[in-house]
Amino acid sequence: MNCDPSVPVAGCCRTWGLALIAPMLLGSVSAYAQDRVILQQPGGSRFPISGIVDDYTGREVTVIVRAGEQSRRYPRQDVIEVQTAYTAHHEKGRQWLAKGDVARAKPELTLALKEEDRAWVRRLILADLVRCALWNGDYLAAAPNFLAIVESDPETMHFGLAPLAWTDQSSDANVIFEARAWVTEKSLVAQLIGASHLLFDRESNDQAETVLRRLARESNIRLQRLAQMQLWRVRSVSGTATPSELLRWESAIDDLPEELRAGGYYVLGQTFRRQQQPERAAATLLWLPLVYDSDRHLAARACFEAAEMVESFGDRAQATNLYSEVVFRFPDTPVAGKAEEKWKMLKGETGQSGKGQPANRKDSDQ
Repeated sequence: MNCDPSVPVAGCCRTWGLALIAPMLLGSVSAYAQDRVILQQPGGSRFPISGIVDDYTGREVTVIVRAGEQSRRYPRQDVIEVQTAYTAHHEKGRQWLAKGDVARAKPELTLALKEEDRAWVRRLILADLVRCALWNGDYLAAAPNFLAIVESDPETMHFGLAPLAWTDQSSDANVIFEARAWVTEKSLVAQLIGASHLLFDRESNDQAETVLRRLARESNIRLQRLAQMQLWRVRSVSGTATPSELLRWESAIDDLPEELRAGGYYVLGQTFRRQQQPERAAATLLWLPLVYDSDRHLAARACFEAAEMVESFGDRAQATNLYSEVVFRFPDTPVAGKAEEKWKMLKGETGQSGKGQPANRKDSDQ
């Protein structure tokens, strides 16, 4: 079965136990191992490695090919795919999540986490649980599972799932309550998440900005860049960002790994909007729904705001399409109600037939 190269935990007793008893059974780990790693060579050709995956982190994959041999290590950037066997609950959870049915995916994944003892597969399950939480805009549920991933693998490939706040609105009261604890934790990632949700909280914004400025000087590049982009939110709202500064922001986003770009694009798009540059704002915001949609609620908001920008410079047909994208692709997000109103209004004006009736959605708007 295929393993999506995306997810992490701790304690690999089963793997080592298999390695130790293998000589007594068949004389070779590979005689019964189910794992397969597809690697890419410098010339572009691919080749498989069979054995037991000892670990799969943001840095590398380690594979035990034969009992008694040292683990073979391969850089993560050379890994095309890792194939392994999942438990029945894990497989069902992955299938439901792929269909967007998080209500069914979450209990299956929760059971899978209890059954699984391989560290790297547990991280995969935790990452899918984070995706379930982000699907519902539940940052409170996403944070502990994401922090568990980072604790197990500080260089995790799932850093793009960090449940950070990126809008200029105050976070939910329950999230703010927990965020005040997160910013005091030893974990720098917990501090980053907490500070992001407190940045526009009247009681804690000074503390949050202080934490972010400190994190923006950290040696960990991903932590440093995410903290810097969080501070852009303050510059964006204040309206003081200069054209040269925005060029530096664009360059900084382009230099990031792709999984970390969504928040930066959102803040940059918001800044262009505030500076009355609707074309650039729309083009920038559309990166989220088109490419970087791991935070589904943020992607929906970006799509809605891009539609507003497109409508503002007169392209009503394209604006209608973008509003319908929110209605049908993100029907249960807070902006879906407003998008539906705009879509119905513009659809009548432009004579578009639309895609039918909107899917079920929540009626609450932010």
